[in-house]
Amino acid sequence: MHWPYTLDFVDSYMAAQWGAALLLTAALFFWRINAAARASLLAGAWLSAVAVLVSPELVPLGMKPGPDALRHLLLLTSGLGVLAAIVSQRVLVAIVAALGVYPLWWLTGTLKGSDAELAALHLAWLGLLTGLLGRRARPPTQDPPQHETGSYALHDAIAFAAATLLAALVCVYLHHKHEGGADEWGYTFQAAVFAKGRIYSQPPRCDTFLESFYVYETSGRMFSQYTPGWPMFMVPFVWVRQVWLSGPFSLGVLAWGMARLGRSAMRAFGKRDAPPSAQAIRAAGTWAAVMASIGTTLVVNGASRYPHVYTLALYAWTLEALMQVSTPGMTRRRQIVWGVVLGSASVHMVAVRPADGAFMGIGVALVFAWFLAGKRVGWRAFVGASAAFALWSAVMLVILRLQLGKWFTTGYSLNAVIHPWNIVKFSRPQLGEWKYGLPLATGAYAWWPASLPLGLAGLAHARGKARALTFAMVVSCVPYIVFCMYLDLGQRGVDWGYGPRYLMILMVPMMVGGALALAPLTVAGLSRAVSERSPLARGGPLALVLLAVVSAWLRIVPLEWATTAQHTTKHAAVNRAIDAAGVRNAVVIVAYGTTEFDSLDLTTNYPVDLYPDQDVIIAIDQNQPKEAYECLRSAFPTRRFYRASGREEVRLTPAN
Repeated sequence: MHWPYTLDFVDSYMAAQWGAALLLTAALFFWRINAAARASLLAGAWLSAVAVLVSPELVPLGMKPGPDALRHLLLLTSGLGVLAAIVSQRVLVAIVAALGVYPLWWLTGTLKGSDAELAALHLAWLGLLTGLLGRRARPPTQDPPQHETGSYALHDAIAFAAATLLAALVCVYLHHKHEGGADEWGYTFQAAVFAKGRIYSQPPRCDTFLESFYVYETSGRMFSQYTPGWPMFMVPFVWVRQVWLSGPFSLGVLAWGMARLGRSAMRAFGKRDAPPSAQAIRAAGTWAAVMASIGTTLVVNGASRYPHVYTLALYAWTLEALMQVSTPGMTRRRQIVWGVVLGSASVHMVAVRPADGAFMGIGVALVFAWFLAGKRVGWRAFVGASAAFALWSAVMLVILRLQLGKWFTTGYSLNAVIHPWNIVKFSRPQLGEWKYGLPLATGAYAWWPASLPLGLAGLAHARGKARALTFAMVVSCVPYIVFCMYLDLGQRGVDWGYGPRYLMILMVPMMVGGALALAPLTVAGLSRAVSERSPLARGGPLALVLLAVVSAWLRIVPLEWATTAQHTTKHAAVNRAIDAAGVRNAVVIVAYGTTEFDSLDLTTNYPVDLYPDQDVIIAIDQNQPKEAYECLRSAFPTRRFYRASGREEVRLTPAN
């Protein structure tokens, strides 16, 4: 499954572009913005949305647009943003808009083969300007604050259950409960080791024919190349023999965390602001959970055994804990609990995806230090966070030390010897490759309904303590984007995996911003109270939002998820043949060249020394069929032997 992760790039991209333009349209009609500015922003947004189609549509009409047609069209859209700020008499926003014109102009003239990304970038820029122009201080209110009543337990339970169920269904019907890459099996192998209370396993006999891509052996110890965080989460699912459910549960944890984080961001308000209503707070949590639950790429990854969704979940819970520990008037017990959550989630984030966790930790650490300096964090929360951080850091470091025999290194270090082509390296991207560091076009549809234009607009509306949350995300995500631009692991242009997973962490700020933007709009649309606005003015924006979210999702999903189904079906061809044959107590030797994948992708075995009674052991003959059979027969004398061969349709035949 390669970039652009869809059967039809243009259709998927345009569905998301039009959907994002509809979301901005809804926000522009809801927020109190100068009529001329609104018209200017609407024109710019829709020009950006259809920009890549303009030149192709002009040719059949006998017109010959020049090579700079798109560049001039996008210049017009950025100019409309400046015009909107000027007619709104917002001096600072006008300066920001004007300063953005030149770099956008330079990029559109410099980056080749990136038309879709450039159009998406301009739409995102107009989203930010929309948020800045729509941002007005709420007038002080003389009414008493509307206190929240009731519990969110049922709300969060529904978010968790719905996300888990949807990912589970995708895992069953798209992934068929199988993994789609050797990476996923590397995590599964290590989880199986941890499930037996071990740190590593022992190499089996005939290990040459049982080798798996990302399971490494050194000094008589076998373990996955990956850090321990995600395999530790998977352990309970190994215990109950349903390891395929680990991914769906991680999506449920993300939806739960985002529901809480959306409410916390909405709940924050400054001294000049009236407190948001209880309905708006609940709506923010609902929207954040919805975007986390149905995100097209999130669901596919949540149905897999990749750790990226779990990283997002830990990031959401880290940010939520950061908001909680700085809340005044907390009980002693809650201070300790949320301090422990903050310390634990931040360490596990690094232990799951080291680069993601380290970069996201920059903003969290800076804001936590700022809260401490301002005496907004109690000593109990500080002690709880510090103790949990130190304890889990020690646990992770000791595990790695026992595996590798040295401190402060990971299994990735063994790639230099085992898989030299897989070492982490950096190189300056070519101009046409910048888009892979921030995949605006792929992100436009692969992240739907999280939308970068709406997310930026919503973050511009952040109030009070939520501004610190925005700061934490921005100072982490910007350097992380640069890191991904220079990271050269073969993901430039052609990338294996379920969507742009390296950049998936950017979905958290998009979902927070989207929730902030949509919550007031939703409350107004559903309210029956008497208002100065007409029913159409109150309900129309919400109708546009629902139209955008549902229509784009229904268009994107079959185009995107079909590539997942094709990929996992091919990758699991050997496992599907084994399941269909119903063999037990067997060794299946896969002939060299079977399936279109590397042989080392196919050996999906639990540690043989820890799980000697597993139903089937898959071996590869390494193009040495006689030697493989003789060695494996001596190692497993009581098992029946089969030989697997074929490409997309793999056949099993009894081996002599």
